[in-house]
Amino acid sequence: MKNRIFHSIYTKFLVTFLGALFFSSTLTFGVIYWSQLGNILDQIRVELVNQAQAVQTLNQEQLSDEAITDLYAQGIVVSRIVASLDEAGAVLSEEERAKLERGEIVYLISHQGHDFPMALGKLTDGYVVTMPNLEKNQIAGFMNLQRTTMLVTLLIGSVLIVIAVAMIAKPIKAVSEATKKVADGDFDIRLKVAGKDELAVLARNFNIMTAALSRNDYIHRDFVSNVSHEFKTPIASIKGFGKLLKDPDISETQRQEYIDIIVDESDRLWKLSANVLKLSELENGVLGLKKEAFALDESIRRVVLLLQEKWEAKNIDLDIQLDEITYKGDQELMAQVIINLLTNAIHHSPVAGEIRIDLHETAKEITITIADTGNGITKEDQEKIFDRFYKADQSRSTPGTGLGLTISQRIVGLHGGTIAVESIIEEGSTFCVRLPK
Repeated sequence: MKNRIFHSIYTKFLVTFLGALFFSSTLTFGVIYWSQLGNILDQIRVELVNQAQAVQTLNQEQLSDEAITDLYAQGIVVSRIVASLDEAGAVLSEEERAKLERGEIVYLISHQGHDFPMALGKLTDGYVVTMPNLEKNQIAGFMNLQRTTMLVTLLIGSVLIVIAVAMIAKPIKAVSEATKKVADGDFDIRLKVAGKDELAVLARNFNIMTAALSRNDYIHRDFVSNVSHEFKTPIASIKGFGKLLKDPDISETQRQEYIDIIVDESDRLWKLSANVLKLSELENGVLGLKKEAFALDESIRRVVLLLQEKWEAKNIDLDIQLDEITYKGDQELMAQVIINLLTNAIHHSPVAGEIRIDLHETAKEITITIADTGNGITKEDQEKIFDRFYKADQSRSTPGTGLGLTISQRIVGLHGGTIAVESIIEEGSTFCVRLPK
């Protein structure tokens, strides 16, 4: 408990501010004391000398000693008349005695171990001794005032500092408690944002962080759910048709059909595993770019030939317009983008449909366009089409893993480009890849 209090930010703030307050107050007290004490001593000296001279004048005018003493007994400096210097308690040098005999006033800073000053003057019959009134001592009053001022300043300052530190530490403690909840998996927590100071900025950034973590957590859970579903479907098919193959009474035609299904589902499972791995490598930076100059138009032609069996099976007419362009990038990954986009266009195009493939360049960018004449994509689906495992065809009857567009977007992003879709229902979709030169 003691360690917790000692290491608390509240305690550290409090000790720091109180230490600063005490140091500054002490320094201020010292500066004021040494700067003003000399002025007070000079003022006292003037008053002592003036009063001693006034007593000399009254003595010369034959005023009695008692009357003179009574006259100057209540001020901030008081006077008394003595018969000898020994009675005054002052030890004078020869020079001071000579000045005294000439009728001058002698000022002594201290006498006989006392730390208060005095003034001496010669009278007709004796000496006048003028000293500060100890009951109205200016120096003592000044010191008391200084001490009182310092104590009041420290007291008020301490109270204000305690309040200020509590106000500063409260939002910091709130952030500390909130981070503990985030560490426990609560990403929905939010901090109150008030003001525009650094603490408000901290709270605002914390809320941005938790919002991002909340989205990432949702995406992660959704990803796990989709992966589980996507893997479960082909595995269930393989398992189910594998059991049917054990039946000795099935015909050879059925046996071949079941084997074909198992092969197709195994292929689908392999593609899904490969795509999940590739997506993971892209998102975690494991799969680096191997940039080299290559003919982008020739790379697209090779992809068209690679998928020839698929587009010929649906009797699709291809309209290919390719400029001769040399591009510096990862040839293998860019080919994967074209494969994904063209495969999607083939899958969603009707029999005897048309697919247009364009490759053009401007002074600043290279544009690859692949357009089909399929059913099109709704506005709602267009916003989610690049999400992992998302399929516009929710029935999942369309071939694919739902990762092709996500992988394509990551690859294009690594090249500093963008990929977008424009679609009209019943007219078709156009995917456009823009790459910086």
